[in-house]
Amino acid sequence: IPEDCCAVAKLLMTTGSPFPEEPVPSEEESENGLKRQQLKNSEAVEKYEGLIGDLMDCLSNRNLPWKFEHISIGFLSLLLRDDHQLPPAAVTFFVKSLNHDSLYVRKVAISAVAGIVKQIKRPHKKVPVSPTELSKNSETMALSRIVAGDRPDNQWLQYNSSNLPRTSQEWDHCVFVEKTHWGYYCWPRKMMIYAPEAEQPKQNLSRTEMTERELIIFDHFTDPVFINQFIEFLSLEDRKGKDKFSPRRFCLFKGLFRNFGDAFLPVLQPHMERLVSDLHESKQRCVAEIISGLIRGCKHWSFSKVESLWELLCPLLRTALSNITIETYADWGTCIATACESRDPRKLHRLFEMLMESPVNGEGGSFVDACRLYVLQGGLAQQEWRVPELLHRLLQYLEPKLTQVYKNVRERIGSVLTYIFMIDVNLPYTQPTTSPRISDFTERILLKLKPLTEGDEEIQNHVIEENEVGEQDERTQAIKLLKTVLKWLIASAGRSFTTAVPEQLQLLPLLFKIAPVENDDSYDELKRDAKTCLSLMSQGLLYPDQIPMVLDALKEIAGSSSWHARYTVLTYLQIMVFYNLFTFMSDQKAVKDVRGLVIKLLEDEQLEVREMAATTLSGFLQCNFLSMDAPMQAHFEALCKTRLPKKRKRELGSVVDTIPSADLVRRHAGVLGLSACILSSPYDVPTWMPQLLMDLSAHLNDTQPIEMTVKKTLSNFRRTHHDNWQQHKQQFTDDQLLVLTDLLVSPLRPRLPKHQLGLERRPSFLNDLRTQHSRTAEKTSDKTWKLHCSSQKDYNGESELPTAVLCDAFTVRT
Repeated sequence: IPEDCCAVAKLLMTTGSPFPEEPVPSEEESENGLKRQQLKNSEAVEKYEGLIGDLMDCLSNRNLPWKFEHISIGFLSLLLRDDHQLPPAAVTFFVKSLNHDSLYVRKVAISAVAGIVKQIKRPHKKVPVSPTELSKNSETMALSRIVAGDRPDNQWLQYNSSNLPRTSQEWDHCVFVEKTHWGYYCWPRKMMIYAPEAEQPKQNLSRTEMTERELIIFDHFTDPVFINQFIEFLSLEDRKGKDKFSPRRFCLFKGLFRNFGDAFLPVLQPHMERLVSDLHESKQRCVAEIISGLIRGCKHWSFSKVESLWELLCPLLRTALSNITIETYADWGTCIATACESRDPRKLHRLFEMLMESPVNGEGGSFVDACRLYVLQGGLAQQEWRVPELLHRLLQYLEPKLTQVYKNVRERIGSVLTYIFMIDVNLPYTQPTTSPRISDFTERILLKLKPLTEGDEEIQNHVIEENEVGEQDERTQAIKLLKTVLKWLIASAGRSFTTAVPEQLQLLPLLFKIAPVENDDSYDELKRDAKTCLSLMSQGLLYPDQIPMVLDALKEIAGSSSWHARYTVLTYLQIMVFYNLFTFMSDQKAVKDVRGLVIKLLEDEQLEVREMAATTLSGFLQCNFLSMDAPMQAHFEALCKTRLPKKRKRELGSVVDTIPSADLVRRHAGVLGLSACILSSPYDVPTWMPQLLMDLSAHLNDTQPIEMTVKKTLSNFRRTHHDNWQQHKQQFTDDQLLVLTDLLVSPLRPRLPKHQLGLERRPSFLNDLRTQHSRTAEKTSDKTWKLHCSSQKDYNGESELPTAVLCDAFTVRT
């Protein structure tokens, strides 16, 4: 128990609040308690070391079966503690086990040695600093307490190529802050950073200055024979096709280079140069783990050692990126991302400048270009808001290359753009970012997409040649650009902190023009991506000020000449409203606009659009986004009353309908509106539904497609109200019930002769007429009648009628 804790406990007992149950111990009692504690701790240490000694004795027995050996090693590895170092004998055992024949033992030893080097790490001194003094901008501190983002008082933390530590003096005077989140929203109450190098523990200790445990590790890792065997084991393939970058090995190398500086580099360098030139997956993964540990482990190295390190690493990384394969690109991406995590970007400026050297240069093909971008993306993503200059430079480099013809490069550029704009967030109490902004980028993109946005010409993916050379027209270039933009929008939908900005919403008309109606894998990449993009954008959160803009765009597209675009407007509208339901319902004007748009599309000339509008309306009514009121009912009833001229005699073989299309569309729109209202209440019967069913019944014999719409509506009504029909039928008057039962039986079921229905053998259908035919009814039973009704199927392929409806229907017939 620390002395500070004892002092606080004693102070708490003497304050009297709360009052202690036991009396305050005297000085003599406190001293006796501390002695008992020290005695108990010493006994615990003896038991701990004794347990380790017993396990070591077991492991030294050569006759111990391998299973028990593995169990003993596992127990021993679990005995590593933060408050007590492992005995030297156990350290020696684990270090030697790094080259054990058993794969399991080697894995346990790697984790154990990584923990041991963390145990013996020498503490580094930290000193407090004042962010106000470092920023030299004290007037903004009051603002910085409540405002997040890029501010004058945190600019000194950001990457600036004109102010990088390129000399030993600049390196020593530069204040490195490793925590990426410090300063973005606020500063720590007490900001502690590492003291200058002169006040830190000595680097590259001599053998006489090392502890016993350090000496054990040093002797083994400076032995070329031991290192050769160790690297050989690390380069072996464990599980073919399933091996990944190992965090355990990374932690081991990070600890070695952190504790011992560059002492092991001369022995490891030849192996690193050999492995980086080898194309085998396991060799590349091994050198990636060493390099990531080396970059993270040089945190406290001097400027001269860091410069020498980068002189070694930069050529190795260039070679590795040129030899990258589909099996190893993920490992190198993890390597760079791990190396850049929680590191000041100014320390890693040599790495970033090297990765920024023409990542898309075509050398090695499109795959290598995509891999270079992936590796660069992994490093920049770890730095978040602290590298705006690098993000601007990368965006400026990539913009002319957005018209890439290679799909893998387009996808990677889209993903990189997502991280470039990741910090561009529009949140309360947040300063505008100095990193690239989506609005500026989208404005430039829209200008280049003008050949596609102007005119109603259908956009086809006619970019077939993957290796085209020479001049291409603006439309072809715009299609290539659009493909990359779609990849960006798709990637950003799932990763960015905010949803589409107003400028991105201006792309909606173009996307509606391209996206197909149905799902079909045979469609080309452009159409599939446009459909995916619309689906993701419709699910995004909308701010209240963005809703009018989106609705205006949808109204514009609803007047398009392409029925595919008008159809897609409805599917987009459904998802957008459901994902932003409460935001829409708080804006009555928006609700009114949505209602008007759906009702307008109910009268569309294209049948598919009308049917989708009815489905959309039904969904909005069912979730109470729209209400079924008298004006809506009157509007649909008025449309239903649109008069159709009598069918004229047609010539034999003629397929042309002589009914004017406008009248038929209006009448069908009214029927679809009534159908949507009815189907919006699948489990109950509101007060307005019986009248709508009566209105619908008048159109059963209308021309197609009205007749089919009425049949489908009645079929769905019958299906959804089947279970509770005895309760629902109470909402109808006797006259309405007579019409409804006749409607449900007569048009959907053909009238069959008695011998086909079996009624001459089963007079049980007279059960409901027992008042008129009491004698016949007494000879039958309710059970027989119900069995008969349940056995009669719908001869039109429809589902069964409710038993009660059949009873009522036969009652009317009789």
